[in-house]
Amino acid sequence: KLPNGAITLECWLRGDDFTGRRGLITKTEMSEYGLFCSDGTINFSVFLGDSYTEARSTGAVLRPGTWHHVAGVFDRKQVCVYVDGKLVASEPGKGRRRTNKLPLFIGADTDKNGKPTSHFAGSIDEVRLSKVARYKGKSFSPPTKHVNDNNTVLLIPCDRDFGPWTIDRSKHHSHPHRVGNAYCTVSDRK
Repeated sequence: KLPNGAITLECWLRGDDFTGRRGLITKTEMSEYGLFCSDGTINFSVFLGDSYTEARSTGAVLRPGTWHHVAGVFDRKQVCVYVDGKLVASEPGKGRRRTNKLPLFIGADTDKNGKPTSHFAGSIDEVRLSKVARYKGKSFSPPTKHVNDNNTVLLIPCDRDFGPWTIDRSKHHSHPHRVGNAYCTVSDRK
């Protein structure tokens, strides 16, 4: 559960193919929030009040085969998206987030029935969802590993599976269930 208010959604990714609509980490469907990496752009959307506020890069900023750190931040005043620690887009945004009971997908978007769609092709590492705005300004140094603290709602290092689940290292232990042929392994990210 994510309280209404400021949030940060971040991960490391290496896309194999960004062509078309690609959900990266989402809980959308006319509500909530999501990171998208369609056609190499990066987009962080938060549903505030009656519509989405979107921070979207003006062009392709993600290169296939390259590791990138991406972060979407909502600080209660604006929605921002960062790539490799650099601000690439921001939009003013205020209000309460419209919530839903749909699943949070890592590597896809959700449809109205809670099924995955718009799949990501590639590798994802170090997923963290926080109940604070962790980054501000024009730039920051992306962490190699995300730290688990009192503001961490979900922390998926993507390095180990157990059965059909992946480990959530946050204090909530909301171990996600893998769908399809997704799996965790030690990353080659340096």
